[in-house]
Amino acid sequence: MKLGSAAGSGRQAARSDQVVEQRRGPGRPAYDSKQKLVAAACKLLSERGFEATSPVMIQQRSGIGQGSMYHHFPGKGKEGLALDAISHMRASTLAFLDGTPAPVGADVEVVREHIVAALDRLFDRREGQALIRLMADGVAGAIKPLAQATQDWCDDIRGAVVVMLRADDPAEDPEVADAAASFLAPEFEHLAKELFTAALGRGLVRLPKIAFYLFPDREEA
Repeated sequence: MKLGSAAGSGRQAARSDQVVEQRRGPGRPAYDSKQKLVAAACKLLSERGFEATSPVMIQQRSGIGQGSMYHHFPGKGKEGLALDAISHMRASTLAFLDGTPAPVGADVEVVREHIVAALDRLFDRREGQALIRLMADGVAGAIKPLAQATQDWCDDIRGAVVVMLRADDPAEDPEVADAAASFLAPEFEHLAKELFTAALGRGLVRLPKIAFYLFPDREEA
């Protein structure tokens, strides 16, 4: 295809998407094309990982035209979409873990069992499955922004586990609680890393195989 023809096709797709936006009219809620693209990327990252997901697959899953993808992610393509998807899933992960606090005043073993169960539930969710696939994806690991975003995501989870391990009693003097937590910080961090790594392994074993379309030609980039 000639360059001029390709550029013309891109402009035509963009105009088509603009017409759709105009038809939506003012005041319509903006679960817009960008959100749909990010939602589709989240699903595909959890099902297939980064390398095995193509921009065409994201378009097909989202139902959004090529022009909108170029508009929202100019020059970034799949990488930019993946970064936005990771940011979205990191927030969902923290919300999930914050919503499962460890029982206050419980024995260490009870708290540990609670954390193990919470992490297992996390790695059965879309966010956790996407994280496992990203960590196992050599292509994603070789792209510095994606590798850093994935590492930050792991750090978030380990940090949330440390908070659960502290299991501060609201009735306890905050200064005493902070002093105890500071003293035990290395132990907490070591145990958080151990629990996180073990949960990753269990999640990897349970991870569904990559789902393929009925029509293989539709998977091509």
